Amino acid sequence: MTRSLLIVLVLALAGSALGAPAALAQESASNQSGVTTTGFGLATSPAESAILQFLIINEDFYGGSPPFPEVEATPGANARASVAPIVEVIEASDSVESVDVVIPVIQSQYGPTPLARIDATVLNPDLEMLTSLIVDITQAAAVERLLVGYVGAVFIAPDCQALEREARQAALDEARGRAELQVELLGAGLGEVIAATDLGVTSGPGFGSFGDQLVQSGGCAPQESQAYGGEFSFSVTLPRFDPASHSGNAEVHVLLQVTVAIEGSAATPVA
Repeated sequence: MTRSLLIVLVLALAGSALGAPAALAQESASNQSGVTTTGFGLATSPAESAILQFLIINEDFYGGSPPFPEVEATPGANARASVAPIVEVIEASDSVESVDVVIPVIQSQYGPTPLARIDATVLNPDLEMLTSLIVDITQAAAVERLLVGYVGAVFIAPDCQALEREARQAALDEARGRAELQVELLGAGLGEVIAATDLGVTSGPGFGSFGDQLVQSGGCAPQESQAYGGEFSFSVTLPRFDPASHSGNAEVHVLLQVTVAIEGSAATPVA
């Protein structure tokens, strides 16, 4: 056997010896008994700003076939003129920072198309201000024989990192509390957390028009580019806002699945 081959064999044996404890430890950890629970965490704070979407539709939106689109010298000019009084009402609010009118693209002549979407950014929103603004917009639309078909919103948190940490700590505490009760009933002891899985960040309990879970609207999680609102799905991109069920604050919701090690042998569950 040559000297170089002998050196290679020695190094290979040494590597196997060093790797064995790590492999055994990993196998031991994977076979460790544990209890898995879920925890929900919520953190909230006054929003720094909010982005709003108001979908404006004609009063005959649900009646008959849609009119064939007119050819305009300036596309969307008629729609912008129709919603101009509504825009004026929005701009009159001291909290409004910017307003923009978006003209939806007609996707098909076999389905209705909203007249326009009005996007607005407001500063320091609260529920009272938002409710008042929605009422004013609805009344202004009614004067023009128009309807507000959808209101979307996303609330921007002043400190996302702090909210995220608070929500995750609350979710972890709740999951561990459930694990403590579970191992108590099993007659065992509670060990360390050995695994944790993020089950998603949402806007809380609630589902969209087709059963899709709503993304969180707190402004911290990355906003996915998707549509909401069923028949308005070509036009709105923010989660639905309802003053009756939303606080108007920036919120972060976290759902965690946590596995905690069980120490000691399990006994007969406590009656």
